[in-house]
Amino acid sequence: MKVSMLYDMQACIRCYACSVQCGIENRARLSRDGRGTPERVLENQRPELRFIFPVFHYLGNYPGRAVSYVHHCMHCENAPCARRCPAAAIEVKPYGPVVIHEERCIGCRACVEACPFNVPRFAPRMGKTYKCFMCYDRLEAGLPPACVEACPARALYFGTREEVLEEGRRRVSRYEKRLGETFTLYGAERVSEATGYLHWVTVGPAAILEDYTLRPDAAQKPIEALDAVRTIGWVLFGASAAGVIGHFFYSLGKRVEE
Repeated sequence: MKVSMLYDMQACIRCYACSVQCGIENRARLSRDGRGTPERVLENQRPELRFIFPVFHYLGNYPGRAVSYVHHCMHCENAPCARRCPAAAIEVKPYGPVVIHEERCIGCRACVEACPFNVPRFAPRMGKTYKCFMCYDRLEAGLPPACVEACPARALYFGTREEVLEEGRRRVSRYEKRLGETFTLYGAERVSEATGYLHWVTVGPAAILEDYTLRPDAAQKPIEALDAVRTIGWVLFGASAAGVIGHFFYSLGKRVEE
């Protein structure tokens, strides 16, 4: 059974309780995992452990238009970051979340280059990359993600993929009727070949989605091209190796006949 999360841009009141709770939960997780006492965990400032956080910027010429949104992992079906990781430190869980295992991460930052949504962050002091993993340990214990639990406006919604898509489409229909403009459920369908569909889907006005980095064809084109070249290279190498081996056995057979 696959799970997903919904972020409703229209319902979000920009209180960022989700961001605060994310940081608290990840520090508590360090203590639960035996990586320090609660006092030492709180004393050791690790801003990279806040996996969902606000981004604020202006668009257009002065004075411009202010845009603020929450930045987070999209948990791609195909997960370009996992495909690019040379240390196999990134796991795509069968039920959806994309997880970086800190103990395996070698800090090469290949995932940072591969992500079309600019999500993984490198922490120089730790030499590791970090990102949201949808509180998979809480999910496996029967609890919702911490950010969902903290949201006072129900702008964040969690459930099975079918439940989330049904709720998302219901909200899209309601907003379109009330506001008279087109809304989109971004990530419900395949966004691009690189990502597939998303396990973090977003409800928002179609006209401004790209202002919030939600591009209709999200991909890192140079990285995808490099992957394609690498795949072709391996295919050619395999064909060449097969040809050499075939020629060897053919020559060996001729020698036996002679």
